Amino acid sequence: MVGQTSPIVRRYVGALGVVALVATSCTSAASSETTTTTSLPMTTVASTSTTPSTTSAPTTTEAPIIPITVGGDLADDVAGTLGAALTTLRDARAVGPVLDTVVEHHGGSVPLDDAYLADVTTAELADGSRVGAAVLDSGDIVLLADEGDGWRVVGTHLVSMGAEPSFGTSPRRVLVLGSDARPGQNPLVFRMDSIHILTAAPSEASGAILGYPRDAWIDSPYGNMRINALTSSGRGPDAIFEHFTETWDLPLEGYIVTGFAGFEDLVAATLGRITLTIPIPIPTQEWFAGFSSGEQTLTPTRTLDFARTRKLIPGGDFTRSFHQGIVMLAALTMIQRGTVLDLPVLLAELSEHTATNLTATDLIQLGAAAMELDIGSIANEVLPGSLGRTSGGASVVFLTDGHEVIVEDVLDDGLRNDSAQP
Repeated sequence: MVGQTSPIVRRYVGALGVVALVATSCTSAASSETTTTTSLPMTTVASTSTTPSTTSAPTTTEAPIIPITVGGDLADDVAGTLGAALTTLRDARAVGPVLDTVVEHHGGSVPLDDAYLADVTTAELADGSRVGAAVLDSGDIVLLADEGDGWRVVGTHLVSMGAEPSFGTSPRRVLVLGSDARPGQNPLVFRMDSIHILTAAPSEASGAILGYPRDAWIDSPYGNMRINALTSSGRGPDAIFEHFTETWDLPLEGYIVTGFAGFEDLVAATLGRITLTIPIPIPTQEWFAGFSSGEQTLTPTRTLDFARTRKLIPGGDFTRSFHQGIVMLAALTMIQRGTVLDLPVLLAELSEHTATNLTATDLIQLGAAAMELDIGSIANEVLPGSLGRTSGGASVVFLTDGHEVIVEDVLDDGLRNDSAQP
């Protein structure tokens, strides 16, 4: 969370900027059977877990637990959890640590093998919870989370069987907020100058980025105000979250908040530089140099400059919000050049530089869902509005006709039938 010290800084050689955390043990504590002595090729290993869980062991089962062999010294409880979970999916007599929605997704027993080799990565988040990802030698993907009561399987993509991914309910909807807080300031109590609703529908391999004008004039429990002012007076991001979930009835799962410093540090720790296409030339601003149009590779600082720019460009804040969507899509493109095994460390970095009310389960599921999306099918859109003034003379944005259709799309399946640029 924001304010934590000693962030994990491990760089992936390539786009992600992270090093995968992988296992180095060759036995499973959950089975007395001898596992195969041949392991998958191992990536560089570094475990973030210092205290193996003792509470995640599978309960009584009538079926022999599927043995899992991982490469390295990964805690036995992870291998045991994987074996017990796969046994549960294969044999209804078994009772293992598997999220109910995963079991329901597969609708009964699945034809799994008798033993598996696996590459596994784990990482500890800023709040002490843990996330993990495993890729079996069959090509199947398994997601894990430990929220204090031991590891459990929270998602699967059994690609060897042609099954659709099970990464929680679909579509997934999350509120992403960019705070106006400067370095050293608490981003949770400052105005939110970037407001986006992100949706992902893994079964459709699609989603949407919906920008919401920061100056939109709203009727709130605290009176009429710009939406970005909801966080003031100690209310924090929960106030904006409640506006969308209660007033708009949007089924958002949670929020992620970062400030200027957090954004730069996150980009530096994970991606290094971001390659994106700037659609229009941007004049030099008061605080930074301008940009030419076209594809460019930007440093974290320059990426922030591009995402912040609203003066001297057509459309002002509407265009800025659209540009912020471009940054998100570019980051996702680079992340997808890695694999699901990179997600745990990437999420650990995210937890160090952002604040969120999402659980470890939510985060690993959302990360895996993002890896499944077709970038070209993700709409990047900003709700339409017009500039106006309140009775008191304040300059604000009034949402205009047409925004209801966009909101209905997000309420329906999280997708957009078409994308629009400002």
